[in-house]
Amino acid sequence: MRNLTMLTDLYQITMMNGYFQAGKHRDEAVYDLFFRKRAPETNYAIAAGLAQVIDLINNIHFAPEDIAYLRSLGLFGEDFLEMLKTLRFTGDIHAVPEGTVVFPMEPLLRVRAPICEAQLVETALLNIV
Repeated sequence: MRNLTMLTDLYQITMMNGYFQAGKHRDEAVYDLFFRKRAPETNYAIAAGLAQVIDLINNIHFAPEDIAYLRSLGLFGEDFLEMLKTLRFTGDIHAVPEGTVVFPMEPLLRVRAPICEAQLVETALLNIV
């Protein structure tokens, strides 16, 4: 699988930087991923994308070109960029099984991880699931 670490938005990375600068980047965060509305022609959805989620979290890493790009923005200190070089996902993700019938506002995934890691995967998870 190709590296999807940068399948995020700048907001997520600037939030990570804020947590890092405040010394809170290792604090635990927990959130649930769910959908709000069903498709008009049905009352439910089918959970899918778990294999892609597993690939994403197993392959999280910032490549040298990712670090170079972030450095070029002039928004981040070297200490933060150095931390990103070794960042891996160490948290837990609990999910309903693939193929499960799910309904609006029901958790599909629960992420529990250090806040920087949880923040980083949020956008990608919303795109995958």
